[in-house]
Amino acid sequence: MNEPRERDVAVIGAGVAGLACALGLAQQGMHVSLVGPRGRLHRPKGEALFDARIYAVAPATVDLLERLAVWKRVDASRITPVERMRVFGDRGDELTFDAYGAAVERLASIVEESELLRVLEAACDFQPGIARFEAAFDGMSTDEAATTVQLDDGLQFAARLVIGADGAQSAVRAAAGRSATVTEYRQTAVVCNFSCTQAHLNAAWQWFTDEGVVALLPLPGDHVSLVWSAPTELARQLADLDPIKLAERVTARCAASVGKLRAIGPAQTFPLRLMVVDRLIGVRAALVGDAAHVVHPLAGQGLNLGLQDVAALLEVVQGREPFRDIGDALLLRRYERSRAEPIAMMRAATDGLARLFGLDDPLARFLRNTGMAAVDRVPPLKNLLIRQALG
Repeated sequence: MNEPRERDVAVIGAGVAGLACALGLAQQGMHVSLVGPRGRLHRPKGEALFDARIYAVAPATVDLLERLAVWKRVDASRITPVERMRVFGDRGDELTFDAYGAAVERLASIVEESELLRVLEAACDFQPGIARFEAAFDGMSTDEAATTVQLDDGLQFAARLVIGADGAQSAVRAAAGRSATVTEYRQTAVVCNFSCTQAHLNAAWQWFTDEGVVALLPLPGDHVSLVWSAPTELARQLADLDPIKLAERVTARCAASVGKLRAIGPAQTFPLRLMVVDRLIGVRAALVGDAAHVVHPLAGQGLNLGLQDVAALLEVVQGREPFRDIGDALLLRRYERSRAEPIAMMRAATDGLARLFGLDDPLARFLRNTGMAAVDRVPPLKNLLIRQALG
C-alpha cells in the first residue's frame, strides 16, 4: 500500500461511533483515514436469531443516523419500537413511561449492533473521502501543524485532528496524555436472547431487585433480549446454567411477564464499571464514545451518549469559522463544553440509581420505592424524564 497523503482527520476505531464519525466528517468534505478492523457484519445463524448486542436507540440518535443517510438502510424487519416501559422497584412499586402519553411515536428503537455496523460499513465503503486501514493504531506524535499517526504495520500518515473512538481501553486517550478513573461496580451484565410465549406488545421491562437490575427489551416477533446486571458471583452462576435452567430462572425473576422463555442463543457476560476521563480533548485530539466515558447500562444510554458525542463534534466542525483549522484548540474546547453537562447528568443519574438500589438498607428501600411511586403520579415530571431520555 502506498503511503497516503496528509488527511484532515484520522478516526481511530471502527465501531459504531467511529464509523458514524468518519462518515459524517467525510460528508462534510473532509479527507478521513478510518483506522481499525471491520466489525461483525454477519447475522447470527441457527438458534441464535439475533445479535447478542442489542441497543435501545433514542430518537435523537435516530436523527443523527438519518442525517448520515443510513437509518433507512437498516432492515426494518429487525427494528422493534419501544412504546411503553414498565419499571418495578424491589417493593413492587411501578413506574410506567408511555409514548402515547408523552405525545411521541416511540420511546426508543431496539436494533442489533450488527445491523448498525452493516449499514455504516457500507456507507463508509462508498464514501470517496474515507481511506480504510485495518492495521492497529500504534502511537502518534504532534507538532503545531499536524499529528503523525503510526500503525502497527509500519505505515504512518499525518492528520490535522485525531479522533479516539477506540473504546474504553483507548490507546488514543493514552497517547494524548488523558487519564481515566475507573470504578468497578462489582457487577457483571448477563445478556441473552429468548423467545417468549406471550406477546411483549412493544414494551420494555425493568426490575430493580436484590439480585441486581433485570431488563427485558422487545425484539421482532415473540422475542426478548435480557440484560441482567447482577453481582459478579451471581452472574457467573447464571452464565454457567444450561439454556433451559437459565430460561426458567429468568422467567421466574421476571414474574412470567412475557410468559415462558426459551433461550435462542448463548448467554454472554460483560463486567460493569464507571469510567471518568479527565478531559475529552488533547492537542489535536478528541475522544468520543466509550473512549470518552463509560456509564452503568441500567438506562441503556451508553451507545446514545457516544453517538451524541459524534453529533456534537460534527456540529462544531461544520459551524467553525472558515479560517479555523479543524484541529484548533478553541474548536475542540467548544466540543468539550457542549458535552460536559449531558455526560455529567447521565453519569450522575445512572451511577446514583445503581448505588441507591444497591443499598440493602430499610430506609434506602423506603425512599427509593416511595420516590418511584411519587414520580409515577406526576405526569409532567414523567414527561420531563422521557424528554431527557429521548435526547
